Amino acid sequence: MEKLVDIRPGMSVNVVLNVDVDKELADVRNAVVYDVDSSGIVLSQTNPPFTKYHIGKEITVTYLVKRKEGPIRIGFSGKVLNILNDYSLHSSKTVQAVNIIRESELKIYDLRMHYRVNPKSDSGIHLYVGNEKVNLLDISIGGARFCHPIDNPIELGVMIKMILTIDWERFDVEAKSVNVWYPSEIGRRADLEYVSVQFFKMDKKCSHLLSGKILAIQREFLSKT
Repeated sequence: MEKLVDIRPGMSVNVVLNVDVDKELADVRNAVVYDVDSSGIVLSQTNPPFTKYHIGKEITVTYLVKRKEGPIRIGFSGKVLNILNDYSLHSSKTVQAVNIIRESELKIYDLRMHYRVNPKSDSGIHLYVGNEKVNLLDISIGGARFCHPIDNPIELGVMIKMILTIDWERFDVEAKSVNVWYPSEIGRRADLEYVSVQFFKMDKKCSHLLSGKILAIQREFLSKT
């Protein structure tokens, strides 16, 4: 296979699982490259983490590269080979890592619909569960992650009626909770609950406006890197 170009230890990648083209949904997880060779790549553990369940599962690793005509996303298909519990990051530090075996040539990917961005408070994007405004951590066309007070818990696997506002225009959105975790597990505030959701019903205007916002945030980020 051709050499993995423009990828090196320390850079960020997106790992894509469970793509549903019809529903425009995908589980996209961020990771950092630890090591790379012609046969595969070693990545940092993701959040939510890869587990033994994912070993042997097909995934796609993508990353952005800069070209004269602008940034493009390239990547390759592969499988989770194993979870490394004691990967030596430095001589005095070991971490958990994910070993990915490569199974395809490099090609261009268009994951704009599923590209997660971290909107700032002045981005014009806000998310509500009922009447509660939640703290939006990241968002894509396919879903979002947020935290909110733990005294209003959200059950795993349930459908949620949400409100998404984009530049003060309000849209009703239905989503499904796909992951719920608690800060005590990751050393953060014990009074908050963290939730990942996938969007299931979003009208075309909302999708168009959100896609434009995501692209603008992505471009702003790339211009500073």
